[in-house]
Amino acid sequence: MAKVEDYEKLEDDEIVAILDTNIRQSIGYYDSDLARERKKVTDYYNATLPKPAHDGNSRYVSQDVYDSVESMKAALLETFSSGNKIVKFAPQGPDDVVLADVCSAYTDYVLFRQNDGFGVFRSVIHDGLVARCGIAKVFWQEMFEDDIKEFNQLTQDELDMVLAEDEVELVESNEDENGLLSGLISTPRDVSKVCIEPVPPEEFLIESQAVSLDTVNFVAHRSRKTLSELREMGFSEKKLSKIGDAHEDVELETDAEILARHNDIGADRGHNAHGYQDQIRNIMVYEAYINIDIEGTGIAKLHRILKAGNVLLEVDEVKRIPFVTFSPLPIPHAFYGSNFAEKLIATQNARTILTRSILDHAMITNNPRYMVVKGGLTNPRELIDNRVGGLVNVSRPDAISPMPQASLNPFVFQTLQLLDEDKEDNTGVSRLSQGLNKDAISHQNSAAMVEQLATMSQQRQKIIARNFANQFVKPLFHMAYQICVENEDQQKIIDIAGEYVQVDPSRWEDKRDVTVQLHLGYGEQEAESQKRMAIHTMFSQDPILSSMYLPQNAYALTKDTLERSGIMNVADYLTPPDQIPPPPPDPAQEMQMQMAAKQIELQERQTAVAEAKAQVDAQVQQMKLQLEKMKAEAQHALQSDNQDLKEQQFKFKQFIDSNELEILRTAEDLRGIASPTG
Repeated sequence: MAKVEDYEKLEDDEIVAILDTNIRQSIGYYDSDLARERKKVTDYYNATLPKPAHDGNSRYVSQDVYDSVESMKAALLETFSSGNKIVKFAPQGPDDVVLADVCSAYTDYVLFRQNDGFGVFRSVIHDGLVARCGIAKVFWQEMFEDDIKEFNQLTQDELDMVLAEDEVELVESNEDENGLLSGLISTPRDVSKVCIEPVPPEEFLIESQAVSLDTVNFVAHRSRKTLSELREMGFSEKKLSKIGDAHEDVELETDAEILARHNDIGADRGHNAHGYQDQIRNIMVYEAYINIDIEGTGIAKLHRILKAGNVLLEVDEVKRIPFVTFSPLPIPHAFYGSNFAEKLIATQNARTILTRSILDHAMITNNPRYMVVKGGLTNPRELIDNRVGGLVNVSRPDAISPMPQASLNPFVFQTLQLLDEDKEDNTGVSRLSQGLNKDAISHQNSAAMVEQLATMSQQRQKIIARNFANQFVKPLFHMAYQICVENEDQQKIIDIAGEYVQVDPSRWEDKRDVTVQLHLGYGEQEAESQKRMAIHTMFSQDPILSSMYLPQNAYALTKDTLERSGIMNVADYLTPPDQIPPPPPDPAQEMQMQMAAKQIELQERQTAVAEAKAQVDAQVQQMKLQLEKMKAEAQHALQSDNQDLKEQQFKFKQFIDSNELEILRTAEDLRGIASPTG
């Protein structure tokens, strides 16, 4: 086993040699069994096969391949067409619900408004049904548009200041009589976007025995590009001059698949752009994605290698292979599944031959060949003339007799009916699901029974639809989302469902889980809508559930019902509960409320007056008590003073009386009376 130090860095010619080896060994490179099968299926799809056995036979061709492919394609496109909002990113948590809805709406905007999503789905589904595998390419395309603006009445200095800004160019200018300048300037506007393009089956190459794009080591996309396109891609003239004239578009120009696809419009005339100018000369360019160790580190990494002829134009290390594929009938452990349309070739051959036999038999019966006795006709031209009622002169009664004709096999019509059933079994597309079985509608069969039978007849269609959802739609939205996150570096304001939403993909999560809502059966969309309307009625009428059924719940349920019915502009009919202004009050109710408010105000005033009166009464009572107390204290003091006065008067009288007695005892005239004034 080689060691790491034994590896060496690869030169450009070594890379080209490795690439050429993988291209030659890949499936779909040149005249492979797969290419011949796809060419054959295309001929049967265009009803150019089977050819009549003889020139005189009927040229009728049964359209079994075409009918089945178009019926299946119509069923899938109806389900996955633009506006159904079948894909939704799951929120990572409660706070991520709104952002997840914005991510879903913006990715849907990228697919169906920035790109022709319906056309991509149509091409991929068609290629998957007739070519085993449908392929789409998802990549980031840097694009700029010139934004032309007008300027007026500027001086030369002012114009120079404007032109000094980054990437501003002068388109034209005119000077007026005052020396002022007017004209046009151009500024580049970044219109880069995620591009989604279907890849023709003959342009897609993949290594043999590939299982899936996740495990493949080599895959390539070859395409025709002119010298002008290569120059616009930025490649130098030095590299382009090395391509020379020996590597023109020879492989795809004579490819049997392309010739079969354009056979009915004159594909044998060759390519229109041959020779009239060197700038539009076509060159085969290979864009290969290969695991290769270019630097000699011992670890092979995924690289994108662009090659034209033997010239290596570009080498870049990349994160992913930019292809998304769809196989309607996948085979486990194989990249290419079974061919849906090829399984109907035998049925188309059988139905064509049987129907031609019926038509040929009817033609011979209406225009039989005759046995004529020699000399029995007077004028042989009369027999050749097929005019109705024309005369034929004969010389004898038995001169003319019809040639014996074998009768039509009675089992032809039964066989045709068996072939119809066999086609339905092979494809899963029944007459009932197409609305072509008149026997299904009868007095005994109710509408519900017919819907149930139609839905049951679409089981195979549902499986193919789920294959398309899981193999193609989910990876497509994942890849478009990741490319937006990696490359979008500016905030945008876009119109989503009638509302302008600001988005900034550079701030989104690197990866999100994707869910696909799939409804394919007969009337399933209507059935889902009716189911939700029944839930709305039950919630509204139930007294217990109605308390839990709030306006925002009713809005969400009704919005989902309308969207499932195909009405996407819900904002034109319903307004979210949080945006509804409060309704104006009823005049009688408003008057009653005002009277009640005034009554309450009057009661409050009465209560306040009563409280104030009680407070005043309490103060008056307290003052009365204080006054009574003061009065009692004053009366008590007065009584005390009177008592003291009486005691003093009594004592004074006693003093006088004692003095008078003393005077009487000492006076000479005992009858004299001592007077206080004396």
